Amino acid sequence: MMSPPPPIKNAQWLLIVIPIGLLIAAGGYLFWKSPAPDTPARSDPPPSSRPENLASLGLPPDWSKLDRFQKTISRETFLNRLETIYTKDDSWRKWITIDEAKSQAVIGNYQLQFSPEDKPAPGSIFDWKTRADLPDDRALPLEGLMIALDPGHIGGNYAKIEEREHKWGDVIIREGSMTLETARILKPMLERLGASVTLVRSSLEPLTKKQAEDFADPKLFYRTSEIRARANFVNESIKPDLVICLHFNGSSSTIPAASQHFHIILNGTYTAGELAHEDERFEMLQRLLSGTITEEIPLAREIATAFNQTTKLPPYQYPDSSPTSRNLANHPNLWARNLLANRLYQCPVIFMEPYVMNSIPFITRFRKNPREIYHEYAQAVADGVARYYSSQ
Repeated sequence: MMSPPPPIKNAQWLLIVIPIGLLIAAGGYLFWKSPAPDTPARSDPPPSSRPENLASLGLPPDWSKLDRFQKTISRETFLNRLETIYTKDDSWRKWITIDEAKSQAVIGNYQLQFSPEDKPAPGSIFDWKTRADLPDDRALPLEGLMIALDPGHIGGNYAKIEEREHKWGDVIIREGSMTLETARILKPMLERLGASVTLVRSSLEPLTKKQAEDFADPKLFYRTSEIRARANFVNESIKPDLVICLHFNGSSSTIPAASQHFHIILNGTYTAGELAHEDERFEMLQRLLSGTITEEIPLAREIATAFNQTTKLPPYQYPDSSPTSRNLANHPNLWARNLLANRLYQCPVIFMEPYVMNSIPFITRFRKNPREIYHEYAQAVADGVARYYSSQ
């Protein structure tokens, strides 16, 4: 058995070990007390990969979602839609290059391969049914069809914030309130024709969790945050075959207009400034490639015919010089514009703009019987939709 070390050596050993232990303990305490470094949420891309040019409240696009369209569209159809519907000048060439040798379109780092001839296009995000997809032996014209009705704006106490409220003596006209009433009348009409119908908004409340005071510019609340919330609901929950956006036309003028008019807006006419946003370029291509326009134009024609027969309203005419609109299919009521709703809803979208709610004829009718207007509006839409889906 070994004898213990001499006392003096043991004391020297303690003088070395104790300070080292204290240093280790102090370091551990400081490490434990230091706050953890901020870590970005997993849903946010690293700052270096986040595109600088996005639309208001837009998200960086996932370009791989266009892979489903590889070799489904011909070069000729791609260019025809791009140049006659989705743009009005050649500004798209700054962002999209046609590689003739490889038969592809090059959009930044993404390459879209063309097909020698057009093939049936898959739906975008979810599969929506065309008229041709409905069974021939259906008992009702809209049987098997899922329709989402989107009552434009919010209405109620939000109408003033939205700048969609007009007061004329004893009459208060709120667009969002009127569109909801019209949707409630239209819904059972379409259901009697066999459709399954969902209201995107069913009350005088917004879908977004935000409020106007959450934004430096209140317009971002009702024009952007609200529409993006509705788009999420449409694309992720309803997944319809068709969205009908119900609106009443009008201006901000305090002087009543002398007359009314009517037109339908389909997605298109992206400006150079809009194409500079990566998310808008991506969303334009989603619509172009999914072929929504091939369903929208003939459907809009039938709705316009029914509306013209019922209301006798003249067509609205955008100025030829307008960089944000263009006439479609040589039809006086059909116009292409890039609106957030008709861009983000991933299926055919019919965006209605009838009447002029701050016109003398409308105010007169509204004062007498507003529900007569809502019924007329709803019946014309139902007749047009039924006419389209009943035809071959």
